[in-house]
Amino acid sequence: MAFRSLKATQLREFEATLSNSPKDPIALEGAAVTLAELGEYTRAASLLENLTKEKPNDPDVLRLLGEVKYKLKDYDGSANAYESSAKVSKYLSFEVLRGRVNALLAAQKPYEAVRFLVATREDLTKENSNAKADRSTEDSEIQKLDPIQVDLLLGKAYSDWGHISDAVSVYDRIISSHPEDFRGYLAKGIILKENGNNGDAERMFIQARFFAPENAKVLVDRYSRR
Repeated sequence: MAFRSLKATQLREFEATLSNSPKDPIALEGAAVTLAELGEYTRAASLLENLTKEKPNDPDVLRLLGEVKYKLKDYDGSANAYESSAKVSKYLSFEVLRGRVNALLAAQKPYEAVRFLVATREDLTKENSNAKADRSTEDSEIQKLDPIQVDLLLGKAYSDWGHISDAVSVYDRIISSHPEDFRGYLAKGIILKENGNNGDAERMFIQARFFAPENAKVLVDRYSRR
């Protein structure tokens, strides 16, 4: 109750500002964020749409719009907002990447999710290669993405699409290129178990648990016992 009361007070303050200055970007963003925190996503989305007109090149505003539209089950709108956020951002964050992929999958567009992830992976490989060749490149100019996270999302997209063998191939690639990273074994174990291959799945879970850091072993155990 204390949380909702505090947020309601904050919302009234933002709305008071907006009553006098309807285009005030700080009040628009503050009210939109507060409404989202209160679960009032329709009103939040309306304010964020207005805010994008005032701040069309703000990736965080577009990302938040993507989050809110996802909550409203407007998955196409969510994917478009995340795409716009990526276009105006200096680099593609994993949060935006994952948000767009999840929206495309929820919209039952796995092909688009796969195509987007494959292109992202190719760009990431090329950019990292160029960065190694050009030592003067600043870190801020390089996409801050973990290739393993991109591949894990790609495997999920293939799986949602029903292309199980392609998903397994992606996880095999992770295991081959990063044999001491537990995530490839865990992802492969999960998909094998989901498809009835319990024996091979158990072997993957054993490997995943061996390589997992202490704080991740409970995650492996949770999936292996399902």
